[in-house]
Amino acid sequence: METIDALERKLHAARRGVPGARYQTGLVIDLNGPAGNIFYLMGACNRLVRELGLSAQLKHEYETEINSAGDYQSRLAIMQKWFGIVFVE
Repeated sequence: METIDALERKLHAARRGVPGARYQTGLVIDLNGPAGNIFYLMGACNRLVRELGLSAQLKHEYETEINSAGDYQSRLAIMQKWFGIVFVE
């Protein structure tokens, strides 16, 4: 169980958003548990691509960038940059 202070820090981070993100979706994902699985995260981003109505060109740019990332942390950074997702642990 988390302390109130820890939860307040997460809430504060979520309200700040991700400066410089292409799209500020307001999505907050706790990386602990099943939502932290890279396949879950990539699926969530694919849904955002559809919901935001990204053009074929932007969709291709995102897919190229995310698929060229070498590791988990790099992919998280790309997701934040594109969709303003706040990741908490």
